[in-house]
Amino acid sequence: MILSRRYVLGGGLALACLPRHALAAQPLTPADWLSGWLAAFNDPGGAAYPDFVRRNIPNLAPYLEEDLGVREASGGLVLLRSEQTAPREITAWVRDRNWDRFSKVVLSIGDNTIDDLSFTGAPAPPGFAVRRMGEAEALRALRRKLRAEAAAGRFSGSVLVAKGDQLLLREAYGAQDAGNMRAVIPATRFCIGSAGKMFTAVGVLQLVQAGRLSLADTIAMRLPDYPDTPLARSVTVRHLLTHTGGTGDFFGPDYDMHESALRTPSDFVRLFGRRDPLFPPGSRWGYSNFGFILLGAILEQVSGQSWDAYLQRNVFSPAGMTATSAVASPEETAEPLNGAAQTGLKPLPYYVGLPAGGGYSTVDDLHRFALALQQDTLLDPTHRRILTTPVIPAGSARWSLGLRIAMRNGEPCFGHGGSAPGVNADFAVYPRAGYAIITLCNRGHPHALNVAEFVGTRLPIA
Repeated sequence: MILSRRYVLGGGLALACLPRHALAAQPLTPADWLSGWLAAFNDPGGAAYPDFVRRNIPNLAPYLEEDLGVREASGGLVLLRSEQTAPREITAWVRDRNWDRFSKVVLSIGDNTIDDLSFTGAPAPPGFAVRRMGEAEALRALRRKLRAEAAAGRFSGSVLVAKGDQLLLREAYGAQDAGNMRAVIPATRFCIGSAGKMFTAVGVLQLVQAGRLSLADTIAMRLPDYPDTPLARSVTVRHLLTHTGGTGDFFGPDYDMHESALRTPSDFVRLFGRRDPLFPPGSRWGYSNFGFILLGAILEQVSGQSWDAYLQRNVFSPAGMTATSAVASPEETAEPLNGAAQTGLKPLPYYVGLPAGGGYSTVDDLHRFALALQQDTLLDPTHRRILTTPVIPAGSARWSLGLRIAMRNGEPCFGHGGSAPGVNADFAVYPRAGYAIITLCNRGHPHALNVAEFVGTRLPIA
């Protein structure tokens, strides 16, 4: 996910959601905490969840608007099963009421609080698989779902479904802004979050293809001004592309303090360049925004151009992507909206694109990008296969040198998602069936992902 500070729901318990013995000061069991959290999350009035977050976990209050958006998108959660996985931990498997999404929720219990709560996607359990349909039936089901979600105020965005160069669906719903003054149209530009990492990966592999860069080159070999650290000496281009370098994230207090001054890869290197790897490079997968900043710095050093100028010339122009760039044009770009319609959507400033994501595009341009990849316009067949072939496990998916390779209802797809407050994007290509599904939204995770998975799990695979 990505270019988001957090996708974790946090919470405590409002008094109204506590079991009776809690009001008598008797100790709560992990099952009690789960029951109370779920009741607060599912409160139809919408007030219980903010109340228990503020009462019990104030350090998670900054993420409340994001959590409210997740809550609204889900329509509430249905508990499938739970088990106590440690003395002060309980794990639950839940299903959205609005969508096909399944999630695993892990509550870590503190002293009369919930210390932390992780909320991650999970595969569908046995017996819950979605039925695949004929193409026309699947598209009709998608249209019905989109109209219902838009009418309820839960979706605003653009959706494109294509098979090769044939457009099957190209539609838009909702508003570009909090005041509902501008309707979304298919050509509306959206921030795509970490989906922009795909462009950086293609640019780097172009330099590898041209013999100007090696996947085995280390940071130190390609960035001579980088501090002489174990990370610089050991992390390679391959590690950076596969998120196996231990380079971590850059979001946090230092980023917040210096955000206005962080505009180029060199700015990030100056601030974060002395860190050590979080784990031995190559030993495991760990999603890294900072790693793609470093790829942008390497791309600049090798090409002699700024990362965005290189991508414009070597990725966007050859693919015919005329509406894609690192920066927003407010008159034609959807405004990022945080929170939930029920409690009031809040407009956010436009993001500035980086090699790690945050740029802007349209569903049409991303379809052109999909075609350019498949038609070997941007990379030769060997390096296209490098980009689209999984090489390492990554949670419930796998990762190639730049892309997420996921299984959706038994069918593989490659692509990338993007998420930040007021931003959600999903780009998925199903190479065996020939479909490309692109969803852009000016609401946070998982609004676009829900749509992409809904249709991706229903379209026929033969």
